Amino acid sequence: MKPSPSQGPSRHDHLPATGPAVEDHGRVVTAIPRAAAWYRRAQRAADSHRAAAALRLAVSADPDFGVAVADLVALTGTPGHQPAGRAMNWERHHIEVVATAAAGQATRAADLLREHLASVGCDPLAVRITVHITGRLQPPTGPGDDFEDLAGQLPGCHATPWPSAP
Repeated sequence: MKPSPSQGPSRHDHLPATGPAVEDHGRVVTAIPRAAAWYRRAQRAADSHRAAAALRLAVSADPDFGVAVADLVALTGTPGHQPAGRAMNWERHHIEVVATAAAGQATRAADLLREHLASVGCDPLAVRITVHITGRLQPPTGPGDDFEDLAGQLPGCHATPWPSAP
């Protein structure tokens, strides 16, 4: 998968193979560097299809990369294996957010996402996946109920939300 123009380079794209693998904001991820590079592409993807393609490549590179597995399961609805191994604290919370959204618990997922963002600042895939899924699951019932305010949680570094799902 080649990066699209909307998937500009990350400051972490050309990291040496030594040292910890990181995501787009420099947070350590429990994955091999090649899988982390694909995950960074997914974080910058212009839409859910491109994100899913990058996530497939990340999981292919490292099947135990829990965050990538959880994101891919949430986006595609295809059950995945349960990764074995360790996870960073922020990764465990991210997984809980997207798994809750994928389980159809839109309100709880939105609450968990707000708490997660208060802790980590920016997590573009957690925001985009939760907004993408909750937008399909829970149509607006009134002002403030449509979860679109979650898309506003993306700071300038990832300011563009994905197009709405059909």
